[in-house]
Amino acid sequence: RVACPAGVNAQGYIALISQGKFREALEVVRRTMPFAGVIGRVCTHPCELDCERAKVDESMSIRTLKRFIADYELSVGREKATPIELTKEDKVAIVGSGPAGLACAYDLVRKGYPVTAFEALPMAGGLLRYGIPEYRLPKRVLDNEIDYIRELGVDIKTNSPVGDLGRLFDQGYKALFLGTGAGVSQKMGIPGVVYCGVVHALDFLKQVNSGAKGNLGDRVAVIGGGNAAVDAARVALRLGVKEVTVVYRRSRAEMPAAADEVEEVEREGIKLHILAAPVRVLSQDGRLTGIECIRMELGEPDASGRRRPMPVKGSEFTMDGHKLISAIGQAIDKTRLHKELDYTQ
Repeated sequence: RVACPAGVNAQGYIALISQGKFREALEVVRRTMPFAGVIGRVCTHPCELDCERAKVDESMSIRTLKRFIADYELSVGREKATPIELTKEDKVAIVGSGPAGLACAYDLVRKGYPVTAFEALPMAGGLLRYGIPEYRLPKRVLDNEIDYIRELGVDIKTNSPVGDLGRLFDQGYKALFLGTGAGVSQKMGIPGVVYCGVVHALDFLKQVNSGAKGNLGDRVAVIGGGNAAVDAARVALRLGVKEVTVVYRRSRAEMPAAADEVEEVEREGIKLHILAAPVRVLSQDGRLTGIECIRMELGEPDASGRRRPMPVKGSEFTMDGHKLISAIGQAIDKTRLHKELDYTQ
């Protein structure tokens, strides 16, 4: 429980599961947060690393047990949630309906506040909906938990971008929570990257989750070693790409993606090209034909505590490809930040 970023009472709901009290177990999770089905699938489960049971044999499957009770509710049918009595007069506006915004709205409505969430996109969920593939997080699971939040009394307005924070105060809201996320992909900044055939992982995942498939060709290279890179690679494979390669500049052990997801990548036949980094995008007649890479070696630790990747002089090599997906990190779009606020970074 101490290792859980949300502080979920794991021992409490696991004890109830052992007694067959599945609905009661789910209520224990919901005392802390509303996303048992979501977290039961996509959480990196640091709790399991600290689980005392591992000193005997192996950790409890804490994440999977959370998924079990959420799926049990779906299978037997969830009773509509009872609306929370609103005991506070001050209205609160939430800008963004991703995991941060929805969690904030959930906590506030349970304290009796009238809460309205404003979402610019057609459906609520943020990166839970548009950034995580269907095979990892089915939309019916996400929809069920968003519906639960709505039934408690949270008003979620979609297709409702907020451009002027002052107008929300003019409408009577006494406090605002900005949960607009870090939805911009970082740029690689190498020659040729602007040519056709280069896409960013978040854009790619959003397109697929919105129903667009596109033509990726037969060979796709994904640059990066995080969860977005792994998701993009596995989605590309599911779209029929014959050869998918993940290119990462450090070693396999240092990939920031969840270890079990990396194992799934290899099990599905996706290639891992570690200790390599792109230096140039190759094209002909405006069409991507491949990428030039250079081999890397690990030097002294950097600020992150990981050994810094250093290029090996004269080790350049070429990879053929029809599409390049960049997944080297996400950032906040500072051009869209509200100018009337002060920022720490």
